[in-house]
Amino acid sequence: MSASESSCDVTYKEGVTYCDRGGTQLKGDLYLPEGRGPFPILIGVPGGGWRICVRAALRHWGAYLAAHGYGLFVVDYRLATSARKAFPEAVQDVLAAVRFVRSSADQLSIDPTRIGLLGASAGAHLASLAALGSGSPVFEEMHNEAIAASPAHVKALVAVCGVYDLFRHWQDDLGRNPDPQSNIARDLIGADPYENQQAFFDASPLRHLSYRNAMPVLVSWSTSDDVVDPAQSESFVRALQQARFNVRTHRALGASHFWFGEPVQDKTTVAASFAPRLVEFLDMAL
Repeated sequence: MSASESSCDVTYKEGVTYCDRGGTQLKGDLYLPEGRGPFPILIGVPGGGWRICVRAALRHWGAYLAAHGYGLFVVDYRLATSARKAFPEAVQDVLAAVRFVRSSADQLSIDPTRIGLLGASAGAHLASLAALGSGSPVFEEMHNEAIAASPAHVKALVAVCGVYDLFRHWQDDLGRNPDPQSNIARDLIGADPYENQQAFFDASPLRHLSYRNAMPVLVSWSTSDDVVDPAQSESFVRALQQARFNVRTHRALGASHFWFGEPVQDKTTVAASFAPRLVEFLDMAL
């Protein structure tokens, strides 16, 4: 689909600017159902190890969700390199996207009371932090009143193959690649955990759970994931349940880490088998 293209069941707008970061515009691709709305919407956060963000990676989900009555706004965020950290900046960008959608609800035909977050892999990590930690001082933008003017709370969270304990992922990544300078968790924080333990604590969604922020959550993971340990999701689900969240789960048996990027329209994919469960969850939660 090209910019501002419409089909029989989806309206698509490419490259909608939602935030300006020192002259760098962060953009999102907007998928909406046909009709007048207002529509419930998910903020989509792509993965890529905090180093890459390709909005088109979620295009299949944009079309699918629009066909089922839900909008999707797939966003860019600031990325990490070996020389530049991206925490808490990337989380702040996701929260800015929530605020943009809520403050632009009338123009976008969005219901501002029905906003959720969806992320995969590193995107699930950022989406979880944004959903669970939106009121935390860690993610406040003290010098940007325009961004902070609209609330950033969301009603539901969908997290797929995510990282929820960053220190544990740092350890796992170090085991795969013993050079600490090549560790993606280190790049995200800009330090090793033994240099900045607090940052690894703050950057772990598990550490932001409380009885106060309980919301419906759908957690999906791959049992054969060789990029993110499936135990990350299993521990996250157990903690969510202990914190009295309304949790639904989906285990992709034998799937790879990257199944969420498969075409949902192809009935042979794991994504296609997950899709009805996602809509069922959204019908309940959003």
